[in-house]
Amino acid sequence: MKILYFDCFSGISGDMTLGALIDLGVKNDVLLSLPEKLNLEQVKIKIYKVNKNGISATKVDITYPHEHVHRHLPDIEAIINNAKLTEDVKILAKKMFKKLAEAEANIHGTTIDKIHFHEVGALDAIFDIVGTAACFLELGIEKAYVSKISVGGGMIKMAHGLYPVPAPATSFLLRGFPISFGPVEKELVTPTGAVILSTLVNEPMVKPPFSISKTGFGAGNYTHEEIPNVLRISIGETLTKEKSDRTIMIETNIDDMNPQFYPILLDKLLKAGASDAYLTPILMKKGRPAHTLSVLCEQNIKNDLLEIIYTETTTIGARIYSVEKTHLKRKLLKVKTSFGEIQIKEITLPDDSIKRMPEFDDCLKVANKKNIPVKTVYEKIFSEINS
Repeated sequence: MKILYFDCFSGISGDMTLGALIDLGVKNDVLLSLPEKLNLEQVKIKIYKVNKNGISATKVDITYPHEHVHRHLPDIEAIINNAKLTEDVKILAKKMFKKLAEAEANIHGTTIDKIHFHEVGALDAIFDIVGTAACFLELGIEKAYVSKISVGGGMIKMAHGLYPVPAPATSFLLRGFPISFGPVEKELVTPTGAVILSTLVNEPMVKPPFSISKTGFGAGNYTHEEIPNVLRISIGETLTKEKSDRTIMIETNIDDMNPQFYPILLDKLLKAGASDAYLTPILMKKGRPAHTLSVLCEQNIKNDLLEIIYTETTTIGARIYSVEKTHLKRKLLKVKTSFGEIQIKEITLPDDSIKRMPEFDDCLKVANKKNIPVKTVYEKIFSEINS
């Protein structure tokens, strides 16, 4: 299995991540084309080599005219939605920004839509996150892991005043990750760096044995006497072939809830990151008809999903157990068909052959627009993309 390993001995930030991913072999144009693709051509990107305490590393600088803009989550999502990017890059980038919004909302005691980003809403942060999503997916990584994270120390000045390192949003995002303070009195992990880790790394405490095939170094803005200010990222193959991902299942039986609330509940669980969420009709004690709510998810979002379940349902408890999930490689693509541009899912089968499936929602839009059966649209597109 192809993996990425973040070695955060000197912390992590967005620009350090971009530098390391370019150093690993991602083509410069993946980043240099972003201003045009994001319709933000006032932003300039520069990629060059620097030396940090004897280590040759790649530095990525993102510059733009001064702006007096405080963006909310919907503003940033609109920029990403309107960009000329593949759907999988958009999904991953929006997932990172949603996590940032959740962290800020938790700290300030409000909702994610009311949060206006300060530092992380600036254009360089948008490019850090979208660029990381594009580079990560370009490398075809199956899973990411991380070392113990050096967060630094001291105090840092932010929009609301002085805060201890790690900053509140950073601390929230690194819940469950192994950290250490030092080795310098500086902020070594930024909120952007923290959200990259919390999104890409599913098992914070796991470090599998792997063989390194390539290593890249991304440079930060500091120069320390004690330690080079670089992020090291390695690509490798796990030594024991993994055929499945270990996830958890959350289950609870519900017999006293208005069924009109179930669609809203399932939608919220899926938007919060659940891999799957569904209901099974059952018969409980005393002959009561009921439903079992089943939620498949990664361990690191368990508490977030439990909060939704306890808030949106009448249940007072849940069962949680480990499961193994196998899956085929797949990616989302936009293709041209006789009905126009349609999103499809490309699936790699065990014999390395490819199967392509149209996205049903896109087929339904076409069917409604042309007033023809959705079955007709689906079958014609399926035939075109698999011929």
